Amino acid sequence: MYNTINGHTKILGIIGDPVEHSLSPQIHNTICKELELNYVYVPFKVASEGLEKTVEGFKAIGITGFNVTIPHKNHIIKYLDEVSDEAVLMGAVNTVKNVNGRLFGYNTDGNGFIKSLKSRDVSVKDKNIVIMGAGGSVRGISVKMAMEDAKSITILNRTLEKAQEICDIINDNIGNVCRSASLDMFTLEQHSKSCDILINTTPVGMAPYIHECPVEHLDFLTSDTVVCDLIYNPEETVFLSKAKERGCKIINGWGMLLFQAVASFQIWTDKKVNSQLIEILQKVNKK
Repeated sequence: MYNTINGHTKILGIIGDPVEHSLSPQIHNTICKELELNYVYVPFKVASEGLEKTVEGFKAIGITGFNVTIPHKNHIIKYLDEVSDEAVLMGAVNTVKNVNGRLFGYNTDGNGFIKSLKSRDVSVKDKNIVIMGAGGSVRGISVKMAMEDAKSITILNRTLEKAQEICDIINDNIGNVCRSASLDMFTLEQHSKSCDILINTTPVGMAPYIHECPVEHLDFLTSDTVVCDLIYNPEETVFLSKAKERGCKIINGWGMLLFQAVASFQIWTDKKVNSQLIEILQKVNKK
C-alpha cells in the first residue's frame, strides 16, 4: 500500500547539488500514490567529491533507480556499467536504472522537451530552430531535435566554441543541420526573423531574478513563431511575456520537466502513465 514504508518499499531518488529546489519528488511521489505503488522518491544532496561513493552506496543498498541533475550529468557516466547510445551522443545521463546490481544510464531530457512541444501541438520536423545558450541542457535537446528531423538548428552563444562543439556532434553523427553563431541582439534578430521555433535555454529571468530578460526586445518575431523558455519558475518569464505581446505561442519549461520525469519513471518501473495521470501531474507546479 502506498504511503506505508515497510520492508517491501523500493527506493527512487535524485542526486544533485543543489537539489533542495527540485520538484521531482512531488512529481514522482504523486505518480506512486496515484498508481498505488510501494515506492518512495527521495532527494539526495551529493557534492562532486562524493559522487563515486554515492553510486557505490546505491548499488550496495539496491536502490531501484535515480535521477541525476547538476553538476553530475556528465561525470556520472564513468561510474555506470552501460549507457544508451542516445545518452552517449548527448554526453549526459539524467536517469539511472539498477538491474541486478548493474547500473544503466539514459537521458530523457530531449524526449521530455519533444513531448512538451507535442502536448501543445508543436512539431520540430522540417522546422528552423534557433536556440539561445549552449549550457547543459542544450546538447540533449539539440540532439533529439536533430533526430526528429528538424530542418535546421542554430545555436547562439557568447562563447562560440561551446556552441560549435554541440554542432559538430550533431553534424558528424546525425546530419548536417546545425550551425553556431555569437549571441547578441543583431545576430539573434538576423537568425530569428525566419525561424519557426525560438528557445531560450539561459537562466536569465529565473526566480528570484524574475524581472530580468536575455533580450532587449522581440519586435522582429512574427506571430507564427513558437517561443519556448526552459525556465518554469516563474511560469511566464519576461522573455515569454515579450513573445506573447507579439502574438506568439509560448511554452515554458514545466512540460519538459514533467515529461522527462514520466519517461524516467517508466524506465524504472515499466508502468505506463496515462493521460488522466498527466493531468493530475500538471497541477503539481501550481501547489
